[in-house]
Amino acid sequence: MKILVCGKGGAGKSATSVLLAKKIAETGTVYVLDADESNRLLSKTFGVEAPDTLGNFFGGRKLLKQGIGEHEKIRLSELPGDYLKLTEDGIRFASVGKIEEFGEGCACPYGFLSKELLKRIVLDEGEHLIVDTEAGVEHLGRGIEEGIDAIVVVVDPTAEGVAIAKLLYTEAARINKPLHIVINKMTDELIPILKDMLGKEGLRESATIRYDPIVFRSGLEGRQLEANEAMKGVETLTSLLFPK
Repeated sequence: MKILVCGKGGAGKSATSVLLAKKIAETGTVYVLDADESNRLLSKTFGVEAPDTLGNFFGGRKLLKQGIGEHEKIRLSELPGDYLKLTEDGIRFASVGKIEEFGEGCACPYGFLSKELLKRIVLDEGEHLIVDTEAGVEHLGRGIEEGIDAIVVVVDPTAEGVAIAKLLYTEAARINKPLHIVINKMTDELIPILKDMLGKEGLRESATIRYDPIVFRSGLEGRQLEANEAMKGVETLTSLLFPK
């Protein structure tokens, strides 16, 4: 299964991607694709150094179209070790590309590469792919959702988070892709408020991830992500994505 994790900036989509990968890795093979051109430390949350980018693997910004066009099918397991890092949890981590310097140009080539990768990546039985997207809905305009099987939208307790969830819900229905709404950073006080806001938009959460100080502490320190209370909501999400 190919799973796209998205949401507004700061909603917690990267943390959700990490924890979801850890949970799925307990019973299957998981690849995580970092498709956020500005995220600098996602690899650190998995406890590994950043791999070389797939943008470089396919020839760099100027040769991406030609490079990816030479591959009708792609198996991530066949990538050289410089482009695929293995975590202590057995998760395989890859990165599409990053903006590195002033005047480099827009991130459009990496958006193109993400879309083409997801159409070409072949998963064997028992393999799963989690794609951590850039903040907001730019991936929607790029059509990245075309090559995935399910969408997870992470909503923090903000009106903007709800608005983005509504847009993604509408578009997911239009392109016939299942979507799961995860409300994140929740407290007893915030849960009924956010549920009511979603309800007024015709939306309903699939899973609730509670505020977890362990997640925030490890994220603040820029190290391998740890969690306690938050894993309960991730377990609920996993059971919905992979019903028995």
